[in-house]
Amino acid sequence: MRSLNNCNISAVRLYMVADEEAGPRGIPARLLGGARDTLRGQSRDTVLLALALLALAWGSLAAWRATELGWLRLAGVAAGLLLLVWSGLGLLLTLNLHTGPRRPGDTLFAGVSLALGGLVGAAIGIWLALPWVAAAGPALGGLGVILLLHGLGLLPRSQLMLGISMALGGGGILLLAVLQPDTMALLLPLLLLGLGMAGLHHRRYQLAGFVLGCYLAGLGCLGWLAAPEVAAGGLLGGGLAMSGSGMLFLLRRSDREARRAMLAEVEQALEEGHPSAALEGANRVMRRAQQDGMLLEDERLWAAKARALLRHRQYDRAIIYFSMALEIAPQDQQLWYDKGALYRRLGEWGGAARCFAQATELDYTYPEAWLALGQARERLQELEPAAEAFQTGLELGCEPAPAYLGLGRVLAGQGQVREALKALEQAIAIEPENPDPYMARGDIYLSLEDYERADELGYSRAVQHQRGLKEGWRKLARLYHLQEKPELEQMAFTRILESDPEDISALWERADLLYQDGSLSEAMGDLHRLLALESGNRKARQFKALIL
Repeated sequence: MRSLNNCNISAVRLYMVADEEAGPRGIPARLLGGARDTLRGQSRDTVLLALALLALAWGSLAAWRATELGWLRLAGVAAGLLLLVWSGLGLLLTLNLHTGPRRPGDTLFAGVSLALGGLVGAAIGIWLALPWVAAAGPALGGLGVILLLHGLGLLPRSQLMLGISMALGGGGILLLAVLQPDTMALLLPLLLLGLGMAGLHHRRYQLAGFVLGCYLAGLGCLGWLAAPEVAAGGLLGGGLAMSGSGMLFLLRRSDREARRAMLAEVEQALEEGHPSAALEGANRVMRRAQQDGMLLEDERLWAAKARALLRHRQYDRAIIYFSMALEIAPQDQQLWYDKGALYRRLGEWGGAARCFAQATELDYTYPEAWLALGQARERLQELEPAAEAFQTGLELGCEPAPAYLGLGRVLAGQGQVREALKALEQAIAIEPENPDPYMARGDIYLSLEDYERADELGYSRAVQHQRGLKEGWRKLARLYHLQEKPELEQMAFTRILESDPEDISALWERADLLYQDGSLSEAMGDLHRLLALESGNRKARQFKALIL
């Protein structure tokens, strides 16, 4: 099995392709590419440093208001300059992390103009010592940043109004802090509110903020009976949490329902036998999930793609996607079972046994997993664990016929002949037309050198129910050879050739029997057919020369 690193690389190649050629106009492509390459893999550290700078600026401001020390002011200004640099780094990170094709909007020029205008306005306000101008510039520039992101194709049109709303809100708070200095006391509560909403949004618990907001807004409105300021505070504090969390929930819910509908289409295509449509649908839903930020959080997406690849016989890739799904949901017993079934199809019985065993550990009452585990361990010649798995599956209500069949073979391998024959009788009683239990019973009697029962109760019964069963006729040929019945042995090879005229082994064996019987022309005919299939068979040519 390929490693998880290969799994992640494959997934990234398929779904996380950024446009490496586009960049902000006016920046040399080589310098831009070098900066982006430097930031690759550094997104977490970059964001953490920005948060540290924010904390430094906030602490400097709070301490300065209490002490009015000049160096604290300089520290805050330095932190501000670095945060401005980090805004550009954030833009490069957004370019690196953006997935899928970018669709640039028509707001690039307006965004660049407003963003640069904000810088100029802030500089003029600082130079002229006009605080409201120094505040209005960044407020206007914030709107330009959102338009710039949309113009670069990093913010889709469907999300543009939300971005503008955020810019207006942030800029409005900046202006309000200048025009109404007393409102600066609100900055820390607003910061705490934003941190809480962001954390809950990341953990998909949007309604927690909604419940809190309803509580605060409701009690605040009741406080209007005491003073209107209580209602205003409740509507501000509770309304922010309520509206923000509510919008996050509505957006996530619509995205989740859309993905659920697309996954249902994939499953329907698989059930109806349309693997190409299923694979196309799986690719589409994974692209949608990537845009929603859910690609690495929803195991159903990877499992659906794995099953679609399985129908396309792309087994290696299917294993990778099953592995990725299990990285997200390691407690999903169905995923372990499906991955084990894929290993079973590939004949990798060790991997199959491990997956089926994991499924039974997660859900002890999973009868199909116990049955599959018994079959895998039988192939690995782990007879005692295989017998235990078959017996557990039967106790839990798995499909009885294959379980009794496997149990019979395993018990026979352990030398428990009587119990093995009883298990095979159970399998025959359930599926009397199935040749496999008769074959297993014939093997038991053959090992006991009870040739008559091996013939009558085993192999002959098997070929009666399936006339073209080559393995059954081959076993009969071996049995007749041991009983020194060349006519019946020849008949068995003839039955094999009736179902498969190109069976080289049967042609050779029958030619030898015919030669020993004196039917030289018929033996020569079989040799001619054999040489037509394998012209370079030296042994057949020597046999032909011997007859001639």
